[in-house]
Amino acid sequence: MNTISSLSQPSAGVSGALLEQAGRTALDSAQLFRTQADGTLRILSVDLHEALAGNPVDNIILQPRDRLLVHRTLAKVDPPTVDIKGEIAKPGRYPLTSNMRVEDLVRVAGGLKRSAFADSADLTRFAAGNGSSERLQVKLAAALSGDVNEDVPLRNGDVLAIRQIPQWNDLGASITVRGEVQHPATYGIEPGERLSSLLMRCNGFTSEAFPYGAVLLRQEVRELEMKSHLELVNRLKSEQGYLKALPEADADQKEAKLTAIAQTDTALQQLEAIAPVGRVVIHIPSNLNRLAKTPADIPLRDGDVLIIPKKTNYVVVSGQVFNPTAVGYLPAKSAKWYLGQSGGLTQIADKSAVFVVRADGSVLSAKNNSGFWLGDPLNAVLRPGDSIVVPEKAAKVAPRNWTSLLQAAQVASSVALTVAYIHP
Repeated sequence: MNTISSLSQPSAGVSGALLEQAGRTALDSAQLFRTQADGTLRILSVDLHEALAGNPVDNIILQPRDRLLVHRTLAKVDPPTVDIKGEIAKPGRYPLTSNMRVEDLVRVAGGLKRSAFADSADLTRFAAGNGSSERLQVKLAAALSGDVNEDVPLRNGDVLAIRQIPQWNDLGASITVRGEVQHPATYGIEPGERLSSLLMRCNGFTSEAFPYGAVLLRQEVRELEMKSHLELVNRLKSEQGYLKALPEADADQKEAKLTAIAQTDTALQQLEAIAPVGRVVIHIPSNLNRLAKTPADIPLRDGDVLIIPKKTNYVVVSGQVFNPTAVGYLPAKSAKWYLGQSGGLTQIADKSAVFVVRADGSVLSAKNNSGFWLGDPLNAVLRPGDSIVVPEKAAKVAPRNWTSLLQAAQVASSVALTVAYIHP
């Protein structure tokens, strides 16, 4: 802060006014505000070094109503600092002393973490005025061992980054394997280890294994799905509020409105009852020798859960059919055939919105042509463990996006539900 002194006694010089504050003031300059006889204000700048030395040019004789503006020492107002970041016990900003070096800063910040890469550190130095910067590589281990050539003196504004040991976050990574493998267990995994390597370590499948229906659960995928899940729930609730506000001009309109509200209620109940599981679609052949070095041989992540279910011999049919059930599997039969075995579609079934959830987690839908499936899912040849979902026709209400939301909710809940069918 600056100090403004109001002086009422004449004949005292500037040097006398500074004696009590000399240890706390900047001695390069001060400003003297003087009121002239005509009432105007004049400013005079004085060199405090010269004033204290008794130079009459700067040691101006003070007059009543003079005001002297004395600045604090810049180092006290804006003291020099340095930053240390990264793998250090107490990262942050620290005061810079005149003799501070890299080793001093590391010690002040509590020392290196076990995860610190001690071979080198990154020092960024900013040049005041022109906005340029300089980056230095500091041999950290040498600096901490007393090598004065590497123990760089620090400057105001320097940022020292202590980097992490490569792949440190993979230390202690593991994956849990359940179900029909020879040796289910929780296995430690190496950075970049892939699915084929893990299954070989499990000594392969049992005779009851069903690799086509394998489930890989991943935490980061679940978090993404949960975010989308909550957004979908909120959008459906918003649409439900819109539906409730629709007019009821006649009986048909009232019936369509009530039907739409009931459909939305059902979708919300399903979404809230079945949370996302974070399933990653994988394709594991029965012969593990055909998995390695293929796109299906995906890398594993810490916390993954791999489930190999038992063989199954049915196809599940759910939704608007006369007999929702599990139908015994027969080779080369299409989804249409399995629908027939379930009694066919009801009058309120939406045939155009039927979709198939494969046992591997992929979805076949005629209304989603952005993927690999470009045809009618009713003509798809099904495999054991696949599921057919027949949605209800959307009620005819005022045109908004709630119909597509309803279908998205059906797909989301059905995909999550397929995992519940697995009993490893």
